[in-house]
Amino acid sequence: MRFDVVIVGGGAAGLSAALVLARARRRVMIVDAGNPRNGVSEHLHGYLTRDGQSPTQLLAAGRKEVLEYGGEMTTGTAIGIE
Repeated sequence: MRFDVVIVGGGAAGLSAALVLARARRRVMIVDAGNPRNGVSEHLHGYLTRDGQSPTQLLAAGRKEVLEYGGEMTTGTAIGIE
């Protein structure tokens, strides 16, 4: 399948970008290795409506929203593009 956009990284920024694009009816794929840099943090601060949640909870909520709008995700590491 062809995608309009492939986003490398499924952290908060990548999920946010994917959500906006999926809502705009773009075909979006997120490629994520599943090792968030803030994964060792117990709580997040400064995210509207998510203050005090764990990084795992934030990412799960973001993934759910992206998938509900038709975005797709795959586990992997991007090493190039053609």
